Amino acid sequence: MKKYTVKKISAGFTTDGDILKPQWESANQLTIDNYPWYKSGLKQKTVVKMLHDDKSIFALFLCEDKHIHAERIGLNSLVCLDSCVEFFADPGTGNYFNLEMNCCGTMLIGYGLDRYKRTLVSQRIADKINFFKSVPGTIKSESPDDESWFLEIEIPLSMIEELTNVKIEKLSGKSWKVNFFRCGGKTDDQYACWSPIVAPKPDYHRPEYFGDIIFE
Repeated sequence: MKKYTVKKISAGFTTDGDILKPQWESANQLTIDNYPWYKSGLKQKTVVKMLHDDKSIFALFLCEDKHIHAERIGLNSLVCLDSCVEFFADPGTGNYFNLEMNCCGTMLIGYGLDRYKRTLVSQRIADKINFFKSVPGTIKSESPDDESWFLEIEIPLSMIEELTNVKIEKLSGKSWKVNFFRCGGKTDDQYACWSPIVAPKPDYHRPEYFGDIIFE
């Protein structure tokens, strides 16, 4: 079973796009490098780093990408068809939330027991998430100059509590069941995951295969 430790930092951390901040430099990292449904194309590297300050979870996704593409612009649209990263997590409730974000910052966020029984967030709740994206604008077409993109994200506990209707209070010492995913857009599907999944076709909604993150 995959495991990852989320280091604790002091308050005052901001998502400003500086991916060389000392806190990120010292953070543990994981790679989204399992391809259960690979057929062809590039297996492009995705590195994830996480931090927390007991009030928020911070995530940094660093994505190699020779074919950066995004065309979904509405909240809870199918961003999985774009160049996209995803974070699924069970905060100890038995249900799980999924935060999916394309390279231009469009989000899909849901919560529930499985892929069918899910509640999607309102714009008011989604607006509580702070992020910095390296790709400008709201849409992106593939370009010969494409090399990489990143997202730096802050997920406040207050947002998770409102979404799940469960009081979390603090993170230190807690363990969550999670998985991380990468979708590649038009040219390279990717369909990559951190914790391996056994399924006949791409299906990220498989909490039985979630790994563990431990909050320092």
